[in-house]
Amino acid sequence: MTTGEANPSTGGRAHYRMFGVSSTANDDRASSPIEIPEDIIERVSTLCLALPEVTVRVDASLTRSRSTAHSFDIRRRSFCLLVAREGRTGKPVPLLVLHADPDERDALLSIGHPFFASRAGRDRIGVRLTDHTDWEEIRELVTESYRRLAPKKLTALLDTR
Repeated sequence: MTTGEANPSTGGRAHYRMFGVSSTANDDRASSPIEIPEDIIERVSTLCLALPEVTVRVDASLTRSRSTAHSFDIRRRSFCLLVAREGRTGKPVPLLVLHADPDERDALLSIGHPFFASRAGRDRIGVRLTDHTDWEEIRELVTESYRRLAPKKLTALLDTR
C-alpha cells in the first residue's frame, strides 16, 4: 500500500502513495496524527469482514493531516479504504473510498454531500461518514465495491446468503 523508498525528486525524502492519496514524509511531521473514531472503525470493519476472504491492512499515518489508513482487501486488492482528514473544526472527518460502477458513481456525485469524487480514480467514490450516515446504504456500497474486485467464486457466495 505504501512505498518508502528515497526519491531524488523530493530531496531524498520518502514519497508515500496510498490509494490515490500521496504525501511526502519528512522530519518535521507532527507526532500525533488524526484518529478515526473507534465506533467508525468498528462499524466499517464489521461490514467489510462479513464478506468472504477479506483481510485488513493498516498503514500508519506519516502526517498530521491524515489518519492511519485501514484498507480492506480481497486477495490483496483494496475495495474499501477508511481514513480521516482534519475538518474545519479540527475534529476528524472519517472518509471511505470505494470502487463504484461509473453510472452509479455519477448518480451519487449528483446527490452531493456526503459523496465526493475521489482523487483515486474515476472508478471510485468517496463518502464522508457523519452522524447522519445511512449505514444500510454504506453496507450496499461496500458490498458492491467488493463485488467489483472479488473473483466470481466469492461473489457467488454472497448470492447464496
